[in-house]
Amino acid sequence: MRLNSIQSRLTAIAFFFIIATAVTMGVAGFRLTVNFENERFRDHFSLLASYLASNAELGVLLENKKILEGLTENMLAVTDVQAVKILGKNGEVILQRAHADLPPDLDSVSAPVVTQAMEMKDSPFFAQGEAEEVVGQVVISYSHAGLAQLKRLLAFRFVVVSLLLALVPVVLYWMLSRAISAPLLGLLAVASQVSRGRMDVRARPGSLHETNTLAGAINEMLDALEVQRHKLDEAHAAMARQQVLAEVGKFSMIVAHEIKNPLAIIKGSLEVLKKEGPLQPEMKERMMGFLDGEIERINKLIEDFLLFARPQTPALRPVVIDDLIGELEQRLHFMPGNIQVKRDVPAGEGGRELRCDSGLLERALLNIVRNGLEVSKDEDVLQVRVACTDRRLVFTVEDNGPGVPAEDLPRIFEPFYSTKAKGTGLGLAIAKDVVRAHGGTIAVVNRKDGGACFTVSLPVGEGRS
Repeated sequence: MRLNSIQSRLTAIAFFFIIATAVTMGVAGFRLTVNFENERFRDHFSLLASYLASNAELGVLLENKKILEGLTENMLAVTDVQAVKILGKNGEVILQRAHADLPPDLDSVSAPVVTQAMEMKDSPFFAQGEAEEVVGQVVISYSHAGLAQLKRLLAFRFVVVSLLLALVPVVLYWMLSRAISAPLLGLLAVASQVSRGRMDVRARPGSLHETNTLAGAINEMLDALEVQRHKLDEAHAAMARQQVLAEVGKFSMIVAHEIKNPLAIIKGSLEVLKKEGPLQPEMKERMMGFLDGEIERINKLIEDFLLFARPQTPALRPVVIDDLIGELEQRLHFMPGNIQVKRDVPAGEGGRELRCDSGLLERALLNIVRNGLEVSKDEDVLQVRVACTDRRLVFTVEDNGPGVPAEDLPRIFEPFYSTKAKGTGLGLAIAKDVVRAHGGTIAVVNRKDGGACFTVSLPVGEGRS
């Protein structure tokens, strides 16, 4: 049972008040009983003193110690009687007896020894009158050992009774609170399982009418949620099918559009080559160049579609940064356009290793460069910077094109999304997937001077293995 639960708090409150009530009643009852026993205890010894005084009358009158010794010994045999002293009429000690070891705290009671005195009236014919005369005194000293033992026994019994009176209601209250909290814990477990996606669980009814009603209401709600979930799943499946069909249609339109133009050029070139008669070498070479270029374009288009439709898992292996940058510079050197590469790799940093699939990574970076060339003019310079800092390898591509409209920035890396008249919209999407597969990040911002800036950041290892 948790300390911050309803059951524990209610039980603690009930336990406190029940214990406080039981202790208060027990202490009050114990004090009343002890006061009553104190009075009864003293009255008991006062009665013994009166009894001894009434029996010691003859011995005191005769000052017969033998008679008094018998009475005294009998009195000393009584529990808690420690000493007995018999005094004469004038206060002289006639007899005194006591136990050998007297306790320090003793109380005493006394009783007068009286006798009946006869008084004759003036006339012998009238009735005689009687009067009591004190002829001595009896003093009994007693200890409180018996009373103390009785108090301890009473205290023990009061404690036991108080604990029983407190524990029984607490146990009953705990059982009642458990009957309330146990179904609530069951409902909490059901809610936890439902939050993890299980809709087949149901709440168990409790032993109380209220918890049983609550469990029934929650089960009805879960039944309704399960029905709604099935309907929602069916709606999502229908929407997914519609989305797939829409993507397939969009994909088909893009493929048809992108392949149509190269096919038209190929067809025209073939018609020129099939014409009868001699063909000038320059024209023939130009037509063959058209054929090679358009076939390469179609091949590149198909490769992009296949790479996006079936993404390759990068074959990661350690590659030295200097080797990777050198290979990238060679690829950029053979690309059409005015590309300027700046390397900002401190001495010693080039020997670090980058775990990557160099082929896929170069393809992603070249897609970004190609995108910048397509939006730039022929005379514009495309800046490619490579830097290594803070255990990151950062590639930056800056173009001088029109930039990316603010409303298009969130969607620039989505597949089939393009702001250009030509293009499939897959180049940047493929680049994003490849960079993320290498544990890196890719981002784009618009430059203040115009154009866009693409940044690719990749984690770097320690050094050459």
